[in-house]
Amino acid sequence: MDNLAIIILNYNSSSKIITQVNKLKEEGINPSAFYIVDNDSAENDKKKLQDYTSYLALNFTQSQENGGYAKGNILAFEKALNDKKKYFLILNPDIEISYSVVEGLYDRIKNDENLYFVGPRICDKFDRELIFSDGGNISKDHFFEASHTNGGKKINEVNITEFNTNIDYVNGSALMLKKETLDLVGMMREDFFMYFEETEWCYRLKKIPNAKQAIITTLIAYHEMSKQDDFQNFYMIRNRIYLCRLHGLKYGSLILDFIYKAQKILFSKKGDFKTNVATFTSQLRAIFEGAFNKLA
Repeated sequence: MDNLAIIILNYNSSSKIITQVNKLKEEGINPSAFYIVDNDSAENDKKKLQDYTSYLALNFTQSQENGGYAKGNILAFEKALNDKKKYFLILNPDIEISYSVVEGLYDRIKNDENLYFVGPRICDKFDRELIFSDGGNISKDHFFEASHTNGGKKINEVNITEFNTNIDYVNGSALMLKKETLDLVGMMREDFFMYFEETEWCYRLKKIPNAKQAIITTLIAYHEMSKQDDFQNFYMIRNRIYLCRLHGLKYGSLILDFIYKAQKILFSKKGDFKTNVATFTSQLRAIFEGAFNKLA
């Protein structure tokens, strides 16, 4: 796997990345495979990662801004492409993945010329039989509403093919692709900042006849579950509107639905009024930006 680049984006998660890299390195991944980007973290976290990557001679890029998920990853892609890497595995810092899973993904995408994105089944790190994602599907009838396939189900509750291509996207927390993917669909969009980048990326591929993306359900990685807050919800709302605009879907009804839900929060008896106002304001701003921001 000398032509594989493992890309990890850091934002105040240096301890998780150090644990992740140490594990993979001990299992046999060459240190030269790692391409780590710091997305302008806090100084102490940034320094910790800089010292670690320098000590192990890992590929490291320091971004001068937090430009988001896509922009940070693209910095690593550019460096890896310059080093003539042909295969790329994007990992979130909190993903636990083994050498054998990396190797299984690599062998599959290398030996299938029509496979352009591939990922493992992702389960909960602390409830390892609980599925987080077997890839995902989107509904154009519901304005690109996305759902994780088998999310929230136990492994023994599902009956799904080992090589599942019946998906619309591979989860971006553990996503492998090859250089030909970039030649075919280009890079992720930087204007999303966070959330739906891989959904839009994979959806571009979905439009191309005979181009496949898949989840290999016998290969499992583990992810830390988290609840969404107002910051995350802002991008979930805004970027769904972006998706509609980019792919020619009328979205007036979606905006009305978002406004209705925001109003319900404002007048809700749950939580304090100040918090509800802040959430309402954030969601209105997300709707406005989604509808009117200029897209490249």
